[in-house]
Amino acid sequence: MSDFRPGPPPDGDQATEAAEVTALEADHVLKRESKSQSQIAWEQFRKHRVALVGGWILIAMYLVAAFAGFFAPYGINEYRTRPSAAFRPPTPIHWTHPDTGRLTRPFVYDVRSERDPVTFQRVYVEDTTQAYPIRFFVRRPSEPYKIFGLFESDLKLFGVDDPARLFLWGTNNLGKDVFSRVLFGGQVSLTIGVLAVWVSLTLGLLFGGIAGFYGGWVDEVVMRLVEVLSAIPGLFLLVVLASLLQDPRNPLAQAFGLEMTSAQTFLMIVMVLGLVGWGGLARTIRSLVLSIREMEYAQAAKALGAGEGRVLWRHLLPATASYVIVDLTLTIPGFILTETGLSFIGLGPSEVDTASWGLLLRDATARGISIQFVPWLLIPGIPIFLAVLSWNLVGDGLRDALDPRKRR
Repeated sequence: MSDFRPGPPPDGDQATEAAEVTALEADHVLKRESKSQSQIAWEQFRKHRVALVGGWILIAMYLVAAFAGFFAPYGINEYRTRPSAAFRPPTPIHWTHPDTGRLTRPFVYDVRSERDPVTFQRVYVEDTTQAYPIRFFVRRPSEPYKIFGLFESDLKLFGVDDPARLFLWGTNNLGKDVFSRVLFGGQVSLTIGVLAVWVSLTLGLLFGGIAGFYGGWVDEVVMRLVEVLSAIPGLFLLVVLASLLQDPRNPLAQAFGLEMTSAQTFLMIVMVLGLVGWGGLARTIRSLVLSIREMEYAQAAKALGAGEGRVLWRHLLPATASYVIVDLTLTIPGFILTETGLSFIGLGPSEVDTASWGLLLRDATARGISIQFVPWLLIPGIPIFLAVLSWNLVGDGLRDALDPRKRR
């Protein structure tokens, strides 16, 4: 016979504790099962540390670009410096008292330009007779700026009193502050990618969804149109438009004026990039809609009397949201690089009343400039690298978060 003897039954406290644990586990399972897809995707995205860092970098870059007038110590085209301030190196910031050597409020010295008696090169020498402390939250009534084009302000995050200058990243060939122009340049380079993507997204969803939903001759017409657009290189189209707009005899040039403003150039680049770039998205949306329209819930919506437009916009296109979101995050950096390249070769917005990162990089390749003596002109390449890398990291994180096979 077996020697098994049942143990004593659990007392009241143990039974109550076991019941509470079971209830907590059941509640946790219920909460986990009741989460929406967006909540699950967000939880998965938060586990992707690298993508999360990229997202925070993008948030910081867009916030700084939006409030560039506040963070930049000088205006976008401010030329208050002397003409001899061209190619001035970054201003040294001093943190210790010149006599005692103790830590003190950061300050700078005024700088004067001299000629080296041996090499005859321009050199900058600090005038240590007077120190100029760096002040925070200063007001400059002579340098007003607008926030989002609506609210005017003259408040700056930091600055120094005249005649001293605070050039954190040096100056260009015209003596303009590179740091301030990089911040203002982000307004163009970062925004143009987002706007161009929304143009291509709207067209891609519209034509791709219609082609996949209706099929037949509608599908043939849309796909042939996509093939025609894909055969037109966007750079060639922008070059042609730029040459036409510079011809005073052309009606298009007369409509825009002999010389386009930066706003008109910005709008033209956005429209051209969006019109040329929607074909690939339309093809993918078409293939997704072709498969989704045969699923049970789409057929059930039709059987219940839902119209074709409602089925397409309320049931089929939302099912492609995961792909669309990932495509957006991976397409934006491509448009940023395209705008940078266009500005670099002179087809972007004019530097007279605006700036972009491509225009700033072009200063480093101007005739007669040796980059080994002015390496700070290459600094605008750093935000380009960070923006493109961050968008790609966010896209990778979203792709893993929205893919059920890669969830952790």
